[in-house]
Amino acid sequence: MARSSGAWSTMPRIVTNRPDPRALLERAARDLSIALIIGVGIGLTLTYVGVGEAFGLVPSSREQDWQAYLGAAERLRTGLPLYPLVADPGAASVYRYAPWFAAVWVPLTFLPRDAVSVGWVLAMFAASGVALWPLIASRRWGLVLLGGLFAPFLAGASIHGNVQPLIVAALVHAIDGRAGPIAVGVSASLKGFPLLYAVRYAVLGEWRRCLVAVAAALVLTVPMLLFDLSHYPLSPGPLAGLWLISPIAWAAGAVVGLAALVRFARGPAGWFAASFAVVMAMPRLLYYDMTFLLVIGRDLLDRAWLPSPTRR
Repeated sequence: MARSSGAWSTMPRIVTNRPDPRALLERAARDLSIALIIGVGIGLTLTYVGVGEAFGLVPSSREQDWQAYLGAAERLRTGLPLYPLVADPGAASVYRYAPWFAAVWVPLTFLPRDAVSVGWVLAMFAASGVALWPLIASRRWGLVLLGGLFAPFLAGASIHGNVQPLIVAALVHAIDGRAGPIAVGVSASLKGFPLLYAVRYAVLGEWRRCLVAVAAALVLTVPMLLFDLSHYPLSPGPLAGLWLISPIAWAAGAVVGLAALVRFARGPAGWFAASFAVVMAMPRLLYYDMTFLLVIGRDLLDRAWLPSPTRR
């Protein structure tokens, strides 16, 4: 007997909730990529610290950057030269920063050294997470991969107590905000070459922000002239970048970086170009200095052409 079309229309439909194979494949690829990035990051960090220390490629636990900061604070407190004569200008224990940073560490000289070491290293790991969070939270493949690639470098800097994660975190979150010029000035007082970020302010015609960045750097750095600088370590040390080839190669690289900054300063990749210029201009280029490339700015962070891993 023929059934009417109306009878069929009133019958409940059986919906099969079959997963989309393409969606499953994309999800599996995403999860696998993230797992690989995390695994490679952990592996590189452990390998770097273990093998590097065993063969003398990196400073051992007896020669960490936090010791340079604490030692400078102790000398500042007791009236000893802040920049003494050193036998090895490339050693991690050499203090190269502006006096204000040593002054900040003076209260820590009254605490047990082990407590200072553990507390500072943990703080740098926290700063690393803060620096990486905007990239990871963007849920875009390109940015997640960028953060994953540089996570081991930040971890290595944190393990050795270098201030780099704190600098990068401040720049990542403040570079194109109100506090950007101050972050640039403070970073320049510690690492020098981050002052190149102010060049983008100038190219964009933001002269007030440029002048604030330069003024902040000068206010924090000029007090160095009150100290004996006759033994200040000017040599970049053995772990240098293009300087290892020749000063001419380093100068050429710096010019290329500055040209890229000027060329792309007005586009969405302007802050990334500035970060590239900072890295290229550093004659003393250590592995963790590459993390300046994480400073990409809000414009590039929001670009639609960086695909989301959840997009179908």
